[in-house]
Amino acid sequence: MKLNDNEQKIIDILREDPFISQQSIAETMNLSRPAIANLISGLQEKGLILGKPYVLRESTYITCIGSANYDHTFRLVESMVMGTSNPVNSSSSFGGVVRNVAENLARLNQNVSLMTRVGDDVFGENLLSESKKIMEVFASEKVPHETTGGYYSIIDTKGLMVVGYADMSINQLMNRSWILEHKKHIRMSKWVIVDLNVSIEAIEALIELKQEEDFKLAIVGVSGPKMKNLPHELNDVDLLICNKDETQTYFNDKTEDGYKLVNMWIGKGIKHAIVTDGIKGSYFGSNQNIKHQKAYLVPDDQVIDVTGAGDAFSSAVIYGLIHQIPFEEAIKLGAANASLTVKCNTAVNPNISINQINKEIKTYENL
Repeated sequence: MKLNDNEQKIIDILREDPFISQQSIAETMNLSRPAIANLISGLQEKGLILGKPYVLRESTYITCIGSANYDHTFRLVESMVMGTSNPVNSSSSFGGVVRNVAENLARLNQNVSLMTRVGDDVFGENLLSESKKIMEVFASEKVPHETTGGYYSIIDTKGLMVVGYADMSINQLMNRSWILEHKKHIRMSKWVIVDLNVSIEAIEALIELKQEEDFKLAIVGVSGPKMKNLPHELNDVDLLICNKDETQTYFNDKTEDGYKLVNMWIGKGIKHAIVTDGIKGSYFGSNQNIKHQKAYLVPDDQVIDVTGAGDAFSSAVIYGLIHQIPFEEAIKLGAANASLTVKCNTAVNPNISINQINKEIKTYENL
């Protein structure tokens, strides 16, 4: 973010003395107090001054924008019998694509801020309370009279889903006006990661802000139906991660060729594009240089739960790009983190570290 000479002088003065008065600044800079007040107000609008005493923004965030849900799983003890009560073992956990990405990045020691909307209920309270232990949640909010997003699944005795129910109506409130209300916070971000649970107008607003501000923008797919939330104009988006089905849905093209699918995204102006294809791995590219990365397949007897594998992949790739790791190596980080995640019973592996991810890569490359 570019500052003029007077703005930079004020920043330098406040860094030395955050309690200094506007009149003292005016005398030091040989300007009027109203002029100083206007300059400080402008710096607050840009997100460079956070409060009074004049706290300066000295660090930037990876801001994760989108869904944060409460997942409820019911595992049948016996075969399902319709029309009557069935005994189950139940469990609950936190979910949501961007929330999972945020937790992965936070556990990789990144400075993460979660920006989401939850209901004013016990589930929303618990979600924010637990999240704030490892990430910032000051840009998240509880919405009165709304229900926290929830996903309910019934799993049979073979581990397969019998039926699932999604209550995600609160996501409709993550719209353009909500994004613009948080402009100050978004300006504090070095990376913004958004999932497609937010509205198309919200995505458009982020792309507009990116053209004005100095942050990287990553978009992460959610499902085929949610591709309707991805705008037509995507020029200069830094990273997009979608699976094959989502890509086919967006372009209304049933081609199975991963190289062609990535090329379609690059043709839209995406700087780095990734198309994942399950056990077939992922296809990725930038500037027409498209490659394939095989999946790191976990033996069946080591697979515990595949939930969150895609989010683990996305977060580790983003971690790599944040740390200026070459794109091809960042993809390997993603594949390894996905591998580690399916070997635990939670959507985010609580024990991940960059060292563990690198060890996982070496394990597969030595096979």
